[in-house]
Amino acid sequence: MVLMLILKGKGVLTYDLQHFSGADNLGIPYEVIFGAFVFPFAGISIYNFLNAKFPAQTYEKYSLAVSNILMGLCIAMIFFAYTKWYPVWAFGLMMLTLFVVEYKSKIRFMYRFYRTYLVVLVAYLAVVLQYHYRGYIGFHEQHTIKFRLFYVPFESFFLLFSITLISILLFEVFKKRYGKTEVVTTSGEKPFIAENK
Repeated sequence: MVLMLILKGKGVLTYDLQHFSGADNLGIPYEVIFGAFVFPFAGISIYNFLNAKFPAQTYEKYSLAVSNILMGLCIAMIFFAYTKWYPVWAFGLMMLTLFVVEYKSKIRFMYRFYRTYLVVLVAYLAVVLQYHYRGYIGFHEQHTIKFRLFYVPFESFFLLFSITLISILLFEVFKKRYGKTEVVTTSGEKPFIAENK
């Protein structure tokens, strides 16, 4: 919500309010605000579902290399578009989030995050594509890198990446700190509950 207000205040983002419900907060339609809250929780739900169905961490060892490549891409995009608000915010936030997760956090979950992001991305496009295609949500090109995928500004995919990653990082941190792990035995012994440390 704060980021949307900043982008709107800087003239990066515009909304054609007549094509929404008509109710808005500081010029941002309530539908957009609702979506900004729903997508992080949807990402966490998808993350949990995929972890339950596919618990193996076979490709976790490659996740750091992928993250380093993405951080390099962020640095390059910021360097070439440092005068534009939207790419600076999108790529700057993504680079900072990746750095914290990969080099400061002790929780390893990036492989599971990457597969979650791909699913979230499909859902995101299914929801917002029609709004961008019809011009209900607009971005002033002087504040972007002027490149779109499926009518959506290129930077938006990376901003979604950052928001989803922050949500899952917070989920993992709180789960590790306050969650409990149930140990189920197959020998007929009574299972016990052990707190995560």
